[in-house]
Amino acid sequence: MDGYVRVSRVAGREGDSYISPTVQREAIAKWASYKGVTIAAWHVDEDWSGGTHERPGLEAAVERAVSGEVDGIVSWKIDRFSRYTEGGLRDLRRLEEAGAHLAFVSEDIDTSGPMGKFVYTIMLAMAEYFLANVREAWATAKARAHKRGAKIGPTPFAYRRAADGLLEVQPEEAAILQEAYARAATDGVGAAVSCLREAAPDARTWTTLTVRRLLANRTYLGELRHGTLAPEVFENLRVVSRAVWEAGQTEPDGRRAAARHYPLSGLAVCGQCGAALVGGSGGNGQRTYRCRASLTSYRGDRCLAPTTVTAALLEDLVRDALLNALAGVMVQRQTPSEELEALEATLEEAERELDDFLEDAAGAAQLRRVGRYDAALTVRIEAVEREQSRFSAAASQSAEEQRVSPETLLLANDPEGLARAARLVEIKVRRGRTPLAGRVSLNPLPNPAVTTS
Repeated sequence: MDGYVRVSRVAGREGDSYISPTVQREAIAKWASYKGVTIAAWHVDEDWSGGTHERPGLEAAVERAVSGEVDGIVSWKIDRFSRYTEGGLRDLRRLEEAGAHLAFVSEDIDTSGPMGKFVYTIMLAMAEYFLANVREAWATAKARAHKRGAKIGPTPFAYRRAADGLLEVQPEEAAILQEAYARAATDGVGAAVSCLREAAPDARTWTTLTVRRLLANRTYLGELRHGTLAPEVFENLRVVSRAVWEAGQTEPDGRRAAARHYPLSGLAVCGQCGAALVGGSGGNGQRTYRCRASLTSYRGDRCLAPTTVTAALLEDLVRDALLNALAGVMVQRQTPSEELEALEATLEEAERELDDFLEDAAGAAQLRRVGRYDAALTVRIEAVEREQSRFSAAASQSAEEQRVSPETLLLANDPEGLARAARLVEIKVRRGRTPLAGRVSLNPLPNPAVTTS
């Protein structure tokens, strides 16, 4: 016979209540010696629940017994073999049809006889009942913890857990996080990664993927979410406003942040077709900007007269032009406008209406009877998505209203500073052989939100 061993969860378990694989194997080996049975092979499932029969060790053991390689399977206890009545009886029928046995050490039964099969069936039902009670108790405990504000899962950056399990904001890390959101809104997620690497290098490994997930965490809005439980809002956990959070989810102007070596990439446009100029190395290795519609990877209509320009020449010209254009002008961070606040209120109202609709079981049943539930749900989802889009666009525009000093952004000869300042204007570069200064135009963008210092 083959020996089967199962442990539900390994990590962090120890002490008398933990029946390790070694203990189970020793008990099975002692039983086999007493019965004169040889254990041909061992099958161990660690970190597997008895509530499922899709376990690699169990499947291998059953297949060996059904195929006739061994006479059957022996396990330490019935609940080690299964806590799922339907699955346990199904595997027993497969073994019986193949002439194989199923035995258990602790209960000292063999299912080949009527009494053994009866006891096995009763004990299976009891094991499933016990598992259901444990799951229900755990679900209740999680719901209560969620309701009082205990975070279920890892502790997010900028928080710590108090003795009672509740989250508390860490002011120093919260300030770092707020700066990361601000940089993501104006310069893209890459700038947020740099911010976190500089300010909190020991907190964790900051990558583009981890930072995107971090910025998308709604805990920073004071919301605690877990599974299907209704979200709970705790103002004392809020680290950023809804507008700042939304602005941090998208790249500025829908573009990814320009590469450090090509600060005008995606900002300057071709004077012929209006497509963005993108940075890259020319045939001689020199840095250049060229019309995106001229690239082989471009899927739209090709530009008939694509612009190509030396990067250093264009950057110097734009930097000088911006210094003149922005002399005595500041673009400053502004408090959320009444329009933004109104959009946020409209979005929250749409979200509340959707939540109320989903929680109204009686109304849902009535709508399903007349075949109108799906249509009503779709209308509410589309309303949330529409208001979400409007609010995100307004929040991103608000985040762009950063205080810009030409002296600090441009005279420092910092590519990132040039990229930030260049967002204030539209840069068009025409193709030609005349001097570059005559082929470049800088036009202020509509509603630049500037004030004269």
